[in-house]
Amino acid sequence: MNIKMENFPVDVVYMWVDGKEEKWISKKNKLLNKLGNHYKTSDIIGEKRFKDNQELKYSIRSVEKYCPWVRKIFIVTDDQKPSWLNSNKSNLKIIDHRDLFDDSNCLPTFNSNAIEMRLHHINGLSNSFLSFNDDFFIGRPSLKSDFFHNDGSPKLYMSKSVSKIKLRFRLKYPFFKRLNAHAFALLNSRKLIYDKYHLLINQSLMHSVKSLNKNILYEIEGVFSNECKQTSQNQLRDPSDIWMISLHAYYSIALKKVKLSKIKKIQKIDFINNIYTLLNIKLDYGFINLNWPLKKIEKYLFLIQKYSPLTFCLNDWNSKNPNLDIIVKKFLEKMYPNKSSYEQ
Repeated sequence: MNIKMENFPVDVVYMWVDGKEEKWISKKNKLLNKLGNHYKTSDIIGEKRFKDNQELKYSIRSVEKYCPWVRKIFIVTDDQKPSWLNSNKSNLKIIDHRDLFDDSNCLPTFNSNAIEMRLHHINGLSNSFLSFNDDFFIGRPSLKSDFFHNDGSPKLYMSKSVSKIKLRFRLKYPFFKRLNAHAFALLNSRKLIYDKYHLLINQSLMHSVKSLNKNILYEIEGVFSNECKQTSQNQLRDPSDIWMISLHAYYSIALKKVKLSKIKKIQKIDFINNIYTLLNIKLDYGFINLNWPLKKIEKYLFLIQKYSPLTFCLNDWNSKNPNLDIIVKKFLEKMYPNKSSYEQ
C-alpha cells in the first residue's frame, strides 16, 4: 500500500568534524601511535578528509531554503559542535559517536565507513532519510519525490556503467592495482552482493545526496553481520571496510527493492546543456573537484548558477590557494546569502 507523500517524514543526517581542534588531533595522534605507521596515508588520515571550510553552514542553508519538507536535521560528530550553530533549534540534534556505537572499544573512530555503518541506529531517525556530506548542496526547490518513491523506497541515482570484465578481474585480484581506502570499501561491498546473490553491479552511486531506508539498513546488518561488525570496529579506514551506503544500494537492487532513477548531469560543453534546456529537461547534478585548475572550477561554478541542478558537490576543498577560497566562498554566499534558522 502506498504511503501519501505528505505523511511521509524525511530527516537529514550529516557527518561533521573540525579537524583543527586540538583535543580531536590529540585523540587521532594517540590512536595512530597505537595502530602503527601503515595507516599514515593521505586517503586515511589526510588533512582534506577532516578539514572544515564551513561548507556545512551553507549546505544547511540549502536544505532549509529548498527542502522545507525535511522534518529534522541530525549532525553526527565526535564531541564537537560548529561555533555558528544554533543548538537550541528544536528540530536539530547533535549525535555524538558515543550515542551510535554499542561497543566503546570502537571509539574513538576516524573512519567514516564505521560511522556510516551505524547511522540507522540514531534514536528518533525517520525510516526514510537523506545522508549528506557537508560538501553536498541543494540547488533548486525540491520535493520528497525527487529522492523517494511513494512507498518510501529510495530513489537511486547511479553513475555510468564500467566494464564488467575489468570489474571481475578486480574482484578476483583486488591487490593487483593499488586502491585507496574508499575504493576498497566500494569493491568489498560489490563482492558481498556478487558472492551471495551472483549479481555483478557495475555502476556506482553518484557522489551526491544519498536516499536511505532504515529498514533496509537493519536487514543488511543482519545478513552481513560479521562484515558490518568488522567495519564498525575499524577505527581508521581499512582495506577490509564495507561502504554501507553503497551496500544499501547494491542490496536493494539485488533484492529488487528499488528501481533505478535516471539523472542528467551538467556537461562541460554548454551546448549540450542548452539542448537539454530547450527540450525542457532539467539538469539534476553538478560536480566540481576543487583540485581542478582554477579556470575549470570557475566555469563549472558558473554552470551551476546558470542551471540550478537539484544537487551538486564541491569535492576536496583542501586547497592552500587563497584565491580559490575567495572564489568558492563568494559563490556560496551568492547561492545562499541568507542565514538559516540553524545559525546563531
